[in-house]
Amino acid sequence: METAFYLVLKGVKKLFEVEYLGNLMERDYAKLGLKCGLECHQQLDTKKLFCRCPSVLRDDAPDSKVRRYIRAVASELGEYDRAALEAMQKELSYIYEAYNDTTCLIEMDEEPPKPVDSDALKTTLEVALMSGSKIMDELFVMRKAVADGSNTTGFQKTMLVAIGGEIPLEKKDLGILTIALEEDAARPMERKENEVVYRLDRLGIPLIELATEPGISTPAEAKEAALAIGQLFRRTGMAKRGLGTIRQDVNISIAQGARVEIKGVQELDLIDVYVEREIERQEKLLEIKREILGRGIRENNIDGKVVDLTDLFKATACKFIANCLNGCKVMGVRLRGFDGLIGKEIQPDRRFGTELASYVKSRAGIKGLLHSDELPAHGVSEGEVVKVREKLGCEEGDGFAFVCAPEEKAVKAIEVILERCREALTGVPEETRNALDGGNTEYSRPLPGAARMYPETDLESVKVDKKLLAELKKDLPLEIGERRQLYREKFDLSKNLIDGMVLNNHARFFEKLVGKGFDATKTAVLLLEGLTQLKRDGIKIENISEEMVEAALGALKKGQITQDILLKVMSEWSENPVSGIDGIIAGMKIEKIGDAEVIGIVRKVISDNGAMVKENGMRSLGALMGDVMKEARGKADGGTVSRILKEELKKVVG
Repeated sequence: METAFYLVLKGVKKLFEVEYLGNLMERDYAKLGLKCGLECHQQLDTKKLFCRCPSVLRDDAPDSKVRRYIRAVASELGEYDRAALEAMQKELSYIYEAYNDTTCLIEMDEEPPKPVDSDALKTTLEVALMSGSKIMDELFVMRKAVADGSNTTGFQKTMLVAIGGEIPLEKKDLGILTIALEEDAARPMERKENEVVYRLDRLGIPLIELATEPGISTPAEAKEAALAIGQLFRRTGMAKRGLGTIRQDVNISIAQGARVEIKGVQELDLIDVYVEREIERQEKLLEIKREILGRGIRENNIDGKVVDLTDLFKATACKFIANCLNGCKVMGVRLRGFDGLIGKEIQPDRRFGTELASYVKSRAGIKGLLHSDELPAHGVSEGEVVKVREKLGCEEGDGFAFVCAPEEKAVKAIEVILERCREALTGVPEETRNALDGGNTEYSRPLPGAARMYPETDLESVKVDKKLLAELKKDLPLEIGERRQLYREKFDLSKNLIDGMVLNNHARFFEKLVGKGFDATKTAVLLLEGLTQLKRDGIKIENISEEMVEAALGALKKGQITQDILLKVMSEWSENPVSGIDGIIAGMKIEKIGDAEVIGIVRKVISDNGAMVKENGMRSLGALMGDVMKEARGKADGGTVSRILKEELKKVVG
């Protein structure tokens, strides 16, 4: 029965669908001039890209830590990337956590990189072939400046593999700009005021980056494109699974707006929401621009002086200010003509003042600010607001903002606020923004420029082998519809097994095994359910290779082992993966028994359960089957036991 609480939640969900999603349908995106493109990044389940360490994430304590500082360097043209310069000015230090057995000196930037991983490259070439892209004759590794400390080298290694091609959507084919292969960044573990802690387990995991043309014309189409690209990656059987293994960067602009890149969208189901909210944000910023200009404000008017307001708050009831006054100062600035605009909502629960706070946080390292449109509040009294306005020289129509921080940081923060308010006169600044939970975004850094790319000098170029391309083209992954038809009509799998296998990483291996004569259902059950069960039981399934799976199924097919002990065999083998299947079977002392011995076990079990057999007759079969299998201890297969049990039970019940 639906509780009152459930009905409330259901009503809220319905309201969201009717009002918010209804607004999506009402918008004329063509008239808005929407341009949208995706950059989809998919981790590959191979060794790391430029070393041979495993691509695994660790939760246990690291074995070592080092501290580094990142400095911006000039490109070959002598230019500095503006995002790198801004990051360097933050003066952050970076702690890198490493492991002795799953990270190495290459991740630490203490040893030159090894040649690109062949499996990762082959997978990227397959994606290019499936997309109809033009593959480069020779692949060059480039260095792409990284400004946030997420790579120990200060740059990310990336290589362009292909250009062009298409992603089929329901109403159009979406053009592809580039397909690249690059290394993933280190994993952020903790962010402090003056340092960031990264873990090197993720650094170097191969990423396919597929960038589309800006041909996406609606938020719904953005979501459709992301799902289609995700399926393309998964068809290879080499895509890692789980949260964070696929990430989308969304590039969005509208007419009169500017290109904005939203980084790190992980929830595919919310991509349309991110697009819609960025459209809304740019529209609201353009409204603010028109309002400011309508008030006669120009760039030279936004020149407020930094004013020390500390004395006004010595006896304040505002805990935020009182708690930080020791060693800090309250510094403020007049914002001419901004009254009522700082508090203007530009995204749900985010205002222009929130934008200012995001800039201050990113560029000056201060957590927040207070402004005129939200005061008096937070313990700041009406009297204090009046005194602030007087000291800043505010007139009617003016706003103000102030921060509490060490003097140098506070002055920097005020300069950032003024700069962002001047940018409001142009409407929408080009920038990179981070995806927040639920569809909103916040400022991260300026858009990077061309100066961030330069050649990698430690690695030779890779010439693409035409013979390899021909071999890959002959054995490309089946399309989703083709797989479903094959599994249903030829392999005779159940719907559940088809749904589980069609985009599973084992799909291509499964098809090869069935092609070699292995039973489709038994093989699918082992790959989908058996290996999952072993993992739940704490078995190291990463030690179980495809060759081991095939050998175990072969032993089952030959009658060397029974279905009942197949997982036990795999478990034992994972502990000693260098042994062959015959050695594992011999070590387990598995013996097959004949029909005569099975008959003896069956008769004993029937006798021991005489009362139940007398009461339930043939309906006792299921319960008795389990007891017989326990007694047989894997020495007889289930088919033989079932046949003999039925025969013997009929003799007893008549």
